[in-house]
Amino acid sequence: MAKITIKNEIVTFQVPDGEKALEYIKKNSNMLFGCEQGYCGTCLCSVVSGMENLSKKTDEEQALLPRMNANPNQRLGCQMRVIKGEVVLEY
Repeated sequence: MAKITIKNEIVTFQVPDGEKALEYIKKNSNMLFGCEQGYCGTCLCSVVSGMENLSKKTDEEQALLPRMNANPNQRLGCQMRVIKGEVVLEY
């Protein structure tokens, strides 16, 4: 099982390896989501550590993040999959 920590809420929860993080983040934190399809950017978050444990950016992220002037360590919470290990996020 992978593990996600939401730093600004001081909450940690498990996610099955390879699963999309969306439902687990929604269930265990107060991170905001909008469209949940990678188009609106409401769920933009910073990966504090564990970027290597996340899936590659989706086509939706590759299209939206540059338009949002996102930093290289930022991802969309609705699009990420946690492949393994631990990830620390902040929103």
